[in-house]
Amino acid sequence: MEQESDWAERLAATIAGEILRYRRNQKMSAQRLSDRCAELGMDVPRATISNLENGRRTSIAVAELLVLAAALDVPPAALVFPVGYTEETEALPGAMTPPYEAVRWFGGEEHSATPQAAAQDPTSPLRHLSWRTEGAAGEALTGYRRAERIAEIGLKHADRADHMRADAYDLEEKTARDALVQAAQKQDDKARTEFTNLTRELDTLHDLGATVTPNTLHVGLFRQVHRGTQPREAETKGTE
Repeated sequence: MEQESDWAERLAATIAGEILRYRRNQKMSAQRLSDRCAELGMDVPRATISNLENGRRTSIAVAELLVLAAALDVPPAALVFPVGYTEETEALPGAMTPPYEAVRWFGGEEHSATPQAAAQDPTSPLRHLSWRTEGAAGEALTGYRRAERIAEIGLKHADRADHMRADAYDLEEKTARDALVQAAQKQDDKARTEFTNLTRELDTLHDLGATVTPNTLHVGLFRQVHRGTQPREAETKGTE
């Protein structure tokens, strides 16, 4: 328990140091940071911030971490694991880990390793094997990310198709125009394939009891712009 307590205090000191770093970088006073937290809906007194930064307070609540990160306009993980400012961070008790690897684990990235595994053998090529398997904790997060990636790719294909059709409309020469329209249809086919993939991924999430909210950026946009399974009508200037 003593090791756990010591680690918790070291972690709080790391977070406090990063709060101080970002606050100074932004030329923000402790009072202004406190005021900004209040504006975001949570009171973090200036004395609390000063006590953290000076080491007089050796713990920080998750709620405080989140609102302080928002007030400083930095990701919460950047306060916990100082990427770019240290070669190693103690992500778990005694597990010295490259900060970026700790951030990947913190964010549940698909091929991240636990800090313990990374610390035990930092040179192992198997270190990045996915720790998520079917039914494992975090699978919904993985599926959510996959859905976003699929939708982003599909949007790119749909966007290319629209641009190609617009360019084809401006062409006078029929052969070149038809070739561009055909190329646009191929992009449409790829977009439809990604829409099928997205539907499959969303169904998998549904089977897990999870959902992707309608306003999720790429997923929402892709479902709005997708125009069904039939090829879109090609716009031309007319037949020759």
